[in-house]
Amino acid sequence: MGLAGLSLSASAATASAQTAADRGYRYIHLDVFTDRRLQGNQLFVFVQPADLDTDAMQTLTRESNLSECTFVWPPETAGTDHRVRIFTRTAETPFAGHPTIGTAFALAHTGALKPGLAHTTFGLGVGPTNIDLEWRDGKLSFAWMTQQKPTFGKVVADAAALAAAIGLDAASIDTRAPAQEVYSGSNFFIVPLATRKAVDAAVLDRAKIDAVFMAAGIQRRGIYAFSTEKAGDDVTAYSRMLPSGGIEDPATGSAVGPAGCFAAKYGFVPPAAVGAMIFQQGVLAKRPSRLHVRVAMGGGEVSGVKVGGASVVVGEGSMAV
Repeated sequence: MGLAGLSLSASAATASAQTAADRGYRYIHLDVFTDRRLQGNQLFVFVQPADLDTDAMQTLTRESNLSECTFVWPPETAGTDHRVRIFTRTAETPFAGHPTIGTAFALAHTGALKPGLAHTTFGLGVGPTNIDLEWRDGKLSFAWMTQQKPTFGKVVADAAALAAAIGLDAASIDTRAPAQEVYSGSNFFIVPLATRKAVDAAVLDRAKIDAVFMAAGIQRRGIYAFSTEKAGDDVTAYSRMLPSGGIEDPATGSAVGPAGCFAAKYGFVPPAAVGAMIFQQGVLAKRPSRLHVRVAMGGGEVSGVKVGGASVVVGEGSMAV
């Protein structure tokens, strides 16, 4: 056999060994908090992750270059139907909004959630999380996640300092209530602004906002700004998750729950409307998203919150490790 034959045989053997060693992990690619492809917030849901360890799931998420990916496992605790692990590009996180909603749609797409099923329960890092399901013509059309009981934390009373820390003048702050940290699964700092223009114009100055937080005794956390200014559409509030660097998040389900609770508690939304709010996010990022919020009130206080939305499957594929 000549050298060419030896080289060909060696190449074939190497390719065969690589193929035998590689394993593809199927994912569903969705756009979340929208019913239109190429809008909303992107997500990969890995529906067959068996034998992947934590490092491998982290590596696949980093490879995707998306803000989050989820990995769906069999249930680990009683009362749950699926264990869902959520990863950002840098770490596993116990809770996130668009990954939870999108995972429900991925499981409906694969048939793991059967048409007509009224609800399912995911085991997330924060514990069992109920998902209410709405179907149309045999397809999942909407999903609602029940977030954890809201709590309200510290406020920033210095509106001028806060405005300067996000690149605005003091008149841009809506002073019906001071900006405040709110929790419903994750902690966010909620900032009410007077106009949609102010929401778009906000630019975070990390050093200044850190100083504002330090003065108020608040730990660093994500800042979610919104305005209830009307503009001839059907949305309740126009919002942004202010980026601190990198790509702007177009739909933040874990933050819109706290924002909806804030808006309901302090009267930014009429009492009759707190059960049917729509937050529009992602417009400036050119990925418009619609995030629905239902706040439950009792005795003038917020007692619960659900965040919901649609999702659309963009495609599917597999990654090999």
